[in-house]
Amino acid sequence: MSEEERPSSAREVGEERPAPPRIRVVKGRPWRIVPARRERWSSEEFVREHAAEIRQVGDPVLHRPASRPKMAKAELEALVARMFASMVAAHGIGLAAPQIGVALRIAIMDVDGAGIVAIDPTVEEVSEEVEETSEGCLSVRGFYGMLERPLRARVSALDFSGKRFAIEGDELGAQCMLHETDHLGGTLYIDRLRSREDLHPVEPDETEEVGA
Repeated sequence: MSEEERPSSAREVGEERPAPPRIRVVKGRPWRIVPARRERWSSEEFVREHAAEIRQVGDPVLHRPASRPKMAKAELEALVARMFASMVAAHGIGLAAPQIGVALRIAIMDVDGAGIVAIDPTVEEVSEEVEETSEGCLSVRGFYGMLERPLRARVSALDFSGKRFAIEGDELGAQCMLHETDHLGGTLYIDRLRSREDLHPVEPDETEEVGA
């Protein structure tokens, strides 16, 4: 039953519509981590066997531009599986291949369970409107920073067959898209801080705001 066909009484009892996804596809069909694959790659056994150590700030692989991948689909899928397992183990919402030591332009963007795999992503546009927000990173453990990020962004990327797609994000979605794309250029969010005074330790009862 569609929304228009539902009885009006069902809409008048205070039902709330689900919030729209903060990352959405606007062109093409991206490579997505479908529910069955997500379930398998998130299993305790799979994560234990395939999760890699997250490289930390100072590791050279995080501070140089990554290369466009030239791999067979099976190799790409194996790498993405390792990336996803590593992200799950670290409680992240996104991950770039350099964060597990692989200097290739591949990123997972998983805000709201988007499960989008972006190969060679590029930022096409960002909004002029920005917001000061907190941001953390799996590769800068124990800290978060305050910085300005655009409220909206559009990114284009390739799927595993080389076809281009585009996604748009709002707020946390845009923040994640820009954060991961930055990683592939060798940039960490701490490189965008106005000063070191904008970097703060995470308190024991807090978590980094963006684990990506």
